[in-house]
Amino acid sequence: MKSESMKTVLTVLGTRPEIVKFSPLLPLLDRRARHVLVHTGQHYDDNMDRVFFRELQLKLPRYFLNVGSSSQGRQTARMLELLEPILLKTKPDLVLVLGDTNSTLAGALVAAKLNIPVGHVEAGCRSFNRAMPEEKNRILVDHVSRWLFAPDTQAVSHLRNEGIRASWIHRVGNTGLDATRRALKLAHADRLRVFGVRTDSYALATLHRAENTDELDRFSRLVEAINRVGRRVPVLFPVHPRTVAVMKRHRIHLGKGVRALKPLGHLDFIALLRHSLFVMSDSGGIQEEAAVVNRPCLILREETEWTRLVRAGKNFLTGTWPEGVVRMAARLIDSPGFRKKTAQKRAPLQFGASESIMRILLTRSE
Repeated sequence: MKSESMKTVLTVLGTRPEIVKFSPLLPLLDRRARHVLVHTGQHYDDNMDRVFFRELQLKLPRYFLNVGSSSQGRQTARMLELLEPILLKTKPDLVLVLGDTNSTLAGALVAAKLNIPVGHVEAGCRSFNRAMPEEKNRILVDHVSRWLFAPDTQAVSHLRNEGIRASWIHRVGNTGLDATRRALKLAHADRLRVFGVRTDSYALATLHRAENTDELDRFSRLVEAINRVGRRVPVLFPVHPRTVAVMKRHRIHLGKGVRALKPLGHLDFIALLRHSLFVMSDSGGIQEEAAVVNRPCLILREETEWTRLVRAGKNFLTGTWPEGVVRMAARLIDSPGFRKKTAQKRAPLQFGASESIMRILLTRSE
């Protein structure tokens, strides 16, 4: 796609992690292309979303679809229905999506059906767990995309092994890394005072993936693990709305050492992450954010897409049984030497993805 033919880029996002990971790229698109931003409303909350756009100094989307929560099929179908007339009206030269959400899938499918090239940021990530909705989404999106922006060499290998044309694949790093480094300049330590904590005096936890919240036994085990860690060190737990609903429905309670917080703005979260002892999370994005701020991440899953960070000794795949989580947490709590050794290990992080993506789109021909 040559620069003179690149008149309009339409970006589709729908969740707060997508806002964060797109945040270093969106201003570049605003400056260098005719940019149309669409928010599907997959995770939409008026106050929270506007906080994210304001804190990250981003323009508000041109279109809000307000799809909201629903079943996977109904939510995706509603997005398809609402996105198609927008693409027909704006006639973009490229539709850009990121990651593995239903918004990602809907944006890519609508564009592909209309013969509009799709660019997929974070292409090639694989957990090889087809039971995960996210795994299905990312595979489908990769196979309808023309521009595949892979975060690392492993993702490139996955795409090539699936038969995708090598010239369509570009290893650029991950925009999430750029976003975290950008946020660090804005997330000052004085934010800790709001939460009444000091550096290295607490752990942080998040838990929201459908594979964990929709499986009651697994969810109960993970809450038990967080509660047991909370007996050793205070745990701050920003609770996702999906997680709140499951806890209320099944009367699952947090222990005294775990403080439930409402969902946080990105800068508050990055400040807390930067100064924590460690984080326990099932989030893909937080695994990389933790590596950028040089804090260990205990991954509350049985597998991860970001295996390079585990191999490098920065993150730890604990599984979903309390014993594994508590054992690794105790090691980090009890051994300053182990924490220091972990911090000294080099994280395999490639920055500059956003600029690389823009350079490729502006200079490469079809």
